[in-house]
Amino acid sequence: MEPVSATRHSGAERREDILDAACEEISTAGFGGATTAAIAQRAGISQPYVFRFFPTKKELSLAVVDRCVGQLLGDWERVVPKQDETRLQALGRWYVEALPSRRTQLLVQLQAYAAAEDPDMAEAMRHHLARIFRYIVLQARRDGAADPHADAASFLSRGFLINAAMAIGLESALTPEEWAGICAKGEVARVEDRREHPAA
Repeated sequence: MEPVSATRHSGAERREDILDAACEEISTAGFGGATTAAIAQRAGISQPYVFRFFPTKKELSLAVVDRCVGQLLGDWERVVPKQDETRLQALGRWYVEALPSRRTQLLVQLQAYAAAEDPDMAEAMRHHLARIFRYIVLQARRDGAADPHADAASFLSRGFLINAAMAIGLESALTPEEWAGICAKGEVARVEDRREHPAA
């Protein structure tokens, strides 16, 4: 007999609940440290029920990666530039504005890079990073960039720095002027925020 909580959701909703729980667990424990038992506990279901949707931990892990990167691209596709704003500027603005609500997602992506010794994880991240790079190149071309590939590389480089800053609370170690050179939004990568609002 399935847990009562599992009967209150459709299969699709329960699958999303599992992915939500897996994202939270992986963001702190990593792909190697996260267990299906801990994920099931977060989701309020039994461990065997997790395997109904994801027969192996590897399949669940790859689904988490697909979701996190897919959400980023899906959100970017809905961004509308403001007046006198280029497409890349609009994407960067949204990325920074959404930082507080996306910390778990960003940590999952960093954990995926750390887990890239696994060939399947490395392949998944190659696929997704290539998608992101090509999407940014496309937007740079639409902006009329003279060298869209270089602009995309610069855009991604700042994004990686911001992601790392979020993970370690870099803003706490910099002056406001130094932090402004990295990110236009303040009070989003502080050690205090990590203590007050942990990912787990």
